[in-house]
Amino acid sequence: MEPLASTMRKNKLYILIFLALFSGLGLQAQKKFRPSLNLSGSDEELWNFGVMFGNYPETGLDWLEGFNVRLIAERNLIERLDLRIEPGIIFEKLRPNSATSVTSSEPFESSSTEIQIPLVFKYSSNRASNVNPFVLGGYQPVFRFDNQELIHYIEAGFGFDFYLRKSKAALHMRLNKNLSNAASSGIFIGFSVETRDGWKLYRQ
Repeated sequence: MEPLASTMRKNKLYILIFLALFSGLGLQAQKKFRPSLNLSGSDEELWNFGVMFGNYPETGLDWLEGFNVRLIAERNLIERLDLRIEPGIIFEKLRPNSATSVTSSEPFESSSTEIQIPLVFKYSSNRASNVNPFVLGGYQPVFRFDNQELIHYIEAGFGFDFYLRKSKAALHMRLNKNLSNAASSGIFIGFSVETRDGWKLYRQ
């Protein structure tokens, strides 16, 4: 009976060794084929800087063309909550359509330039690999140069952050509501490129 018991102990030892080796190979395979996590730990950094481009599609009866450029300075407040200031400039062109220009013999165009300084809170969801959805909202004062007018807006929207190797890209859509004119609102569609931790990532 002793040889049999000894053989069984040896077999158990071989099985344990095999399972240990198999588990180790499995972990190595998971580590090898797991998608890389770009900018790991970057959401805990204090500051984030970037640039944003966007436009305002047609709204209302008039054809409104607007190209917007904003700078981004983002300060992390608590986990997943950031405060952003986005100073920017927008170039607009207003083209009345047939419904608004029936009394005019010739169609006309008007252009305008505005300075915007949005102050926005951004709340991010739990990051899933290299994609992270977020919502944002805040206050946006706008100064129009054509009539020297200061307009007050509230802004709210959502978007997605895409973590790249050394920077972060984002697509977002926002609704702007004029506080002075309840009937006036617009949709802003933007694309931004940002970097975490100042510019240190670009020096690596």
